[in-house]
Amino acid sequence: MKQIIVTRTAKLSFDAERCILHIEMIAGNEISLEDSIAHKEAAQLLTNGVPHCTFVNALGHIDISSEARKFGSSPDVQKNLIAQAILVNSLATRIAVNFYIRFNKPPKPTRLFTNSEDAFSWLLYKKQEFDQAQSGL
Repeated sequence: MKQIIVTRTAKLSFDAERCILHIEMIAGNEISLEDSIAHKEAAQLLTNGVPHCTFVNALGHIDISSEARKFGSSPDVQKNLIAQAILVNSLATRIAVNFYIRFNKPPKPTRLFTNSEDAFSWLLYKKQEFDQAQSGL
């Protein structure tokens, strides 16, 4: 049975087979620091500290506060993260995500996508790279 955690601003689930954390953002919200803390806690509970990739479905209009961006890009929050793909379809969200990537400089590979297949392919590639590095290949 797939465990799902719903916060005020997102629905999170974990694909343990692929090691991909799915975060579906609820459109029309501004993500606050408190929301980011709730996302981190939900992610830790779902992944149990396993290194994983994150697929963020940020379709629709979503704002994120500067405090939430700073928190989300911190090394502590991203310590078990391999890479994160962020799927967008709105110009405003694209601008916000580009700002996050360029100015908050998340320590783990982070890319913006407009196509979910491309996002998943990239995450699987990053996971494969990680696994190869871990096995010493």
